Amino acid sequence: MNWLQKLANQPDKRWAEFKLGLGIFVLGVMLILAGARWWMWLQIPGLLCLLVGSVAAAKGYLGILVYRLTSNFKKLKPPAQFDKDK
Repeated sequence: MNWLQKLANQPDKRWAEFKLGLGIFVLGVMLILAGARWWMWLQIPGLLCLLVGSVAAAKGYLGILVYRLTSNFKKLKPPAQFDKDK
């Protein structure tokens, strides 16, 4: 459980990691499509990019998800100006 808290502590870093993983994934897709069109050996690095990009994006997304889920459970008290009892 400690590793989930570690993932959720830095949402900006996880967002950057998710975007990097998504970019690597898109690069892999482009390599696979280029390999299908021109040179078939481009598909192997494309598959590796898909794998690396998927893992990086999933790790980043998991960190963002855990942050969002845990931050919603922390209820803050409204400011005193909105307190109707006073």
